[in-house]
Amino acid sequence: MKRDFLRKRTVLATIACTTFVSLALPSVEAATLDEYTLDNVVVTASKIEQNAFKAPANINVVTREMLEKNHYTNLTDVLRDVPGVTIQNYGNGGGNYTSNSIYINGTKNIVVLIDGMRVNTNGSTFSKFNASEVVDMDSIERIEILKGSASTLYGSDASGGVINIITRKVAAGDNKTSLEITGGSFGKEQYSLLNTGRTDDNVYWMLAAQKDISGDFKDGRGNTIQNKVNANDFNFKIGKDFDEDTSLIFTYESYQSDYLRPKNGGLHETQISEGEKDQRRLSILSTNRISERAVNQISLYQNKNYLNDNYNDSMNVWLMDLETSGVSDQVTYTTENHTLVGGFDFYQDKIKNYSSTSYGYTDAWRDRTITNRAFYLQDAWHMNDEWTLTTGIRTDNHSVYGRHNTPSVVLGYEANDNTNYYMSYKEFFVSPNQYQLYSSYGSLDLEPETGKTIEFGVNHKFDKTFTGSFNIFKRKAENMIGFNSDTYKYYNVGEESARGWDIQFTKQLNDNFSANVGYTHLYIDPENAYSNPNQNGYLPRGAWNLGLKYEKDQFDMQLNGRGIIDREGRKGKNIADEFTSFWIWDAAINYQFEDNAKAFIRVNNIFDKFYTDQCYDMDPDGSWYSAPGRNFQVGVQYSF
Repeated sequence: MKRDFLRKRTVLATIACTTFVSLALPSVEAATLDEYTLDNVVVTASKIEQNAFKAPANINVVTREMLEKNHYTNLTDVLRDVPGVTIQNYGNGGGNYTSNSIYINGTKNIVVLIDGMRVNTNGSTFSKFNASEVVDMDSIERIEILKGSASTLYGSDASGGVINIITRKVAAGDNKTSLEITGGSFGKEQYSLLNTGRTDDNVYWMLAAQKDISGDFKDGRGNTIQNKVNANDFNFKIGKDFDEDTSLIFTYESYQSDYLRPKNGGLHETQISEGEKDQRRLSILSTNRISERAVNQISLYQNKNYLNDNYNDSMNVWLMDLETSGVSDQVTYTTENHTLVGGFDFYQDKIKNYSSTSYGYTDAWRDRTITNRAFYLQDAWHMNDEWTLTTGIRTDNHSVYGRHNTPSVVLGYEANDNTNYYMSYKEFFVSPNQYQLYSSYGSLDLEPETGKTIEFGVNHKFDKTFTGSFNIFKRKAENMIGFNSDTYKYYNVGEESARGWDIQFTKQLNDNFSANVGYTHLYIDPENAYSNPNQNGYLPRGAWNLGLKYEKDQFDMQLNGRGIIDREGRKGKNIADEFTSFWIWDAAINYQFEDNAKAFIRVNNIFDKFYTDQCYDMDPDGSWYSAPGRNFQVGVQYSF
């Protein structure tokens, strides 16, 4: 009965929000909302530069302006405000947990890129990428979130989508330095430096450094949760434009932290875990225009991830030393009606050392390596002014599972300048990682997950200030990998059937106000008779994303709300109301008191809600990984 009521309330809220936006204040022709009208240029959808509004895919763009005005602490906070993305963090979710997960369209099989190069950590069954460790927002130009399978272009593990972080470009005359100091609740301190420059002979650089400190926090019920993070982040990029056709870029990134966290949940936990992290990335990107029609890009990268968790307890230590290296060679060739993208990808995932000690039992192994070689080819055929047919094929040669082909077909129809549609069919395969194969919980009998995704979407501009989009998908997969709690082994569960949709509206209300609203619905069939839908209730059936922005002269304000609806929790358990449904509201206020200086304040969890992104015991008195209650950040930024 309660679930039916929530569903009815969600439908009514959808109708109400749609009506609100449709009957909003009269359009202001001179005012547009670039970050919401999809007028940005994107590259992730097809590896071809194209207008986001016209891209035949479900894609969201977080712009530089949005990053600056919202003062997000890390990438996790950014992704919370993107429809279709689900964050499952433990507790504060900062630099002190490694099992945090990102889901797109109900799966965590996603690929994360920085400037088009992979940064996934594939050796562990836990998080493939910890977004909370991306704390340097200053060096990011935009973030493209592609929702839907992208296996043909980005690899077999991109069945859910792709997150592509595009770093800032340094233009001529962009020689400057920015300093920022932030303080706040729960011992929050942040100090950041950004320096950019370009010489007369077109050598350019960007240096970003940041220090983050945080302490114990209180959740929405006033419980004090033990928590400490002392992290250092450093990014350096240097490049040279040899001429208009040739460039070379070298990038080095590092994130190091010492942390303290509750050992098993925070609410009733008295024991603590101390740990340290050391993440480093190196990359080289070469771009060369071969001819008027052809451009070649070659990239090399290496990602190192080290974790030493709970080292204060020799009976329960968790140690991981992982390394991923790769090379990619891609050529883009353009004719009058065709754009071809073809290339070669190679990456190697290596576990140099893994050790997990629990209650005196140690699972230790080292020097396990998996490699994957792939060739891909995509053709975007512009049949006429309205129709585009994009076909692609990828052939992966996996060191354990051999050769697999993943084709894709996307049909785009541009009805006019204000409306476009797309339909797509894509296949994927996801191989087990080293932990699922070689650990004491693993099995060499595992088969890779295989499946297909069908999508449909439409984008429409009602006028210059009002944009809407609707996207729907259905995903079928076989040989899904799960964990058997009786045998303590990973095994192939069987089939998965998932479907969902999202609807988004953005509106410039008048000269000063703009708004956005998005709703996402997801349903994944239960794994068996003993499970609830949506991965045994861990993922919500509904999610809202609301935003309101005000700008006038030197002052602006951002208000963002997100609602989790109908997250059932595990079947047969006493589930707390705070787990199943909740709303969280955040706000940021900026004041530009000089041309090169501004002050800001950000308030998180305005109404001090008690909630969690993820926990195992969901009962009202269980061992919750509760999230921080209401907290503040105040800062000053100065540029010269």
